[in-house]
Amino acid sequence: MTTPDPVADPALPNEFCWADDLTTWGKHLEAGRIALLRPSDPQRAARWAGVAAFYGDQPASSPAPAPGGESLVVGVGVTGLLAQSAARVLGRGFVQVDDLNGAVTVPVPDGGSVLLTAPADACSLAALAPLLRTWSQRSVRVGLLTGLDLPGVAFSLAKILAARTRQPHGHDVLLDGLTGTARTGQVLDERTALDTAVGGQWRTAVVEAHGSGSHALLGPYSVCGLRGERELDSMGKPVPGGCTPDRCRAGGTLTPLLLRDLACRTLALFVCTALILDPHEHYPSSVSLAHAALEGHPAAVIGMMHQDLPVNAEPRLTGRLLAAGRPAGAVTSDLNDTAGRTSGYLLLGDPEQAFDVAPEPGTWPLLTPWPVRRPALLNSSTPGGRPTGLLTRDGMWHEPEDPAVVTDGHGVALGLRTELTGWLTALDAGALFEDNLRAGAMAADRPKTRVVEGLKVMRRHREAARESALAALQLVQKSLRAGCGPLPELPAELDWHATSWAKALSEMSERSRFGMLDQLADAATGTHTQAPGPNAADVCGYCRGPLERTVWSGPLPGAVERIRVACPRCGLVADRPTTPAHTAVCLHTPTEVVPGQTVRITVDLPGMAPGVWLTVQLRDRGRHALAAHHRPGAVGVAEVEIAVPAGLQPEVHRIWAMIVDRFLPAWHQVRVPSTPGAHREEQLP
Repeated sequence: MTTPDPVADPALPNEFCWADDLTTWGKHLEAGRIALLRPSDPQRAARWAGVAAFYGDQPASSPAPAPGGESLVVGVGVTGLLAQSAARVLGRGFVQVDDLNGAVTVPVPDGGSVLLTAPADACSLAALAPLLRTWSQRSVRVGLLTGLDLPGVAFSLAKILAARTRQPHGHDVLLDGLTGTARTGQVLDERTALDTAVGGQWRTAVVEAHGSGSHALLGPYSVCGLRGERELDSMGKPVPGGCTPDRCRAGGTLTPLLLRDLACRTLALFVCTALILDPHEHYPSSVSLAHAALEGHPAAVIGMMHQDLPVNAEPRLTGRLLAAGRPAGAVTSDLNDTAGRTSGYLLLGDPEQAFDVAPEPGTWPLLTPWPVRRPALLNSSTPGGRPTGLLTRDGMWHEPEDPAVVTDGHGVALGLRTELTGWLTALDAGALFEDNLRAGAMAADRPKTRVVEGLKVMRRHREAARESALAALQLVQKSLRAGCGPLPELPAELDWHATSWAKALSEMSERSRFGMLDQLADAATGTHTQAPGPNAADVCGYCRGPLERTVWSGPLPGAVERIRVACPRCGLVADRPTTPAHTAVCLHTPTEVVPGQTVRITVDLPGMAPGVWLTVQLRDRGRHALAAHHRPGAVGVAEVEIAVPAGLQPEVHRIWAMIVDRFLPAWHQVRVPSTPGAHREEQLP
């Protein structure tokens, strides 16, 4: 029996209680109470007591229904005893497995649900993705019962049990970090002050913001995933200059907003890679939006596991679906169906739990995909023609008795024609790229002026290069048809215009911020068609998750195919044309960057002149370029040294490499963490 300690045990509402071990905890559950496993940290226990107070006094629990066959609780490893107790109190079937790999054989029926119970550090994307894919194909709704440790898992279950007591008048809120506003009301269309919204108490809070697995930007606030009193590294030591309740390293002058303090029963996070559970998959510190949500108020958390999923009306519709009584697992499935990904969104919570009374069947609002509008194609064909004559280097006709000279001249002419045709194909691809990028910039809520101005420069150089290539090709074609005539050389201005085009594109990307790399890659394949075939690739070099490889066929005959390799969690790894020059590129980066020191990056490039345009950037998470290096006409092995800013925050940063061959751009991205540097404001205990 647990003996209350008035010093160590913060007060709890009625029907909540503390327990010292799993045996006592299970007995309290069987008696109808909501038990919390006492954590070793008294500050953590105090925060949990505050969350219990948010849910308030609970009525006496009624006996659990008999276990059904459609809904299961699966216990993984050390969480087995806890999961078995959860199954009894929820009235579900129970299955024990040794690890997540064994869960795929669990006999859950089609259309059923699974509450998967596992420690957070076991729930990597690589481990979850096969399960989610298999169960999605069978319409199985999935939720995770997880926590940082066994007391944390028990705390998550306590919130699920407490949330079954519904509020008499629940209100919902949409916190829009893109506009810095908040909206409430039945359909989330009534504007309210953001300061009031972040301090309120809500049934459902929907957050849409730019960010990562540790932080997000919400107007004047920096949403911080701090779960304790200080940010700690993987060894449990304080991170110099790290986050505290009063200071957020990612927010600068913005006001810190601890996600754990956002009072809501359901939380929907439309933030890129918001739900990273395995600490090894993001910057190795104790700041994590997913972990903060587990330690905070919500009984159910729906969030993005992937990088840069398309988000349009999903945040508002998610709030409406939850308000209409649709179970959280069904809403998560709706979002994945719309995104076309089986593991795009994840639910931390009970997939069967609803947060309002369900309406009559068939009256739920529907979340359905919509077509994506694309700009009109720029249709143009390249000149062709069958050679009718033989030509030498000096432009003179030779009789057949001199076949060696004749063949040499004819081969040179055909080679020049092939090269000019290749330039025109690349120019057509460049025109389509510009059109797609311009359409995306103009379709934004606020047109991106820098992008539009950069595109004007790119267009001038591309059109001038096209005129030069067509003039040279016309002369070659004329000589081939006549069987004699001058043999021009490749116009020197083609390389100059291609370099100027690449420079304008590089400067545009250097000054741009959120999601620019994905916008550029999407513009490069905006009018391509995904080719069928295997899409498996290697594993991600950072999070070790499975990479996805996609081949895109060009929209015009002879157009260059592109290959895209991406990690669902970390984002784009490479997007490149299938030309020999781009296939030869290989990027070598360090495993970490140190503030105040120089980082050396090596890029293997084609070894032939005139070379390619190379830009290497060190970028913060989706914000801006911290440093950049440009090198026109790069050939062979290029070594680039970039000075790392001394005040660089400890975070997972990006190294970008943009390579442009003729008018065909490619992008490579590597995630590199920075080591914690000295911080003048830090006062170690």
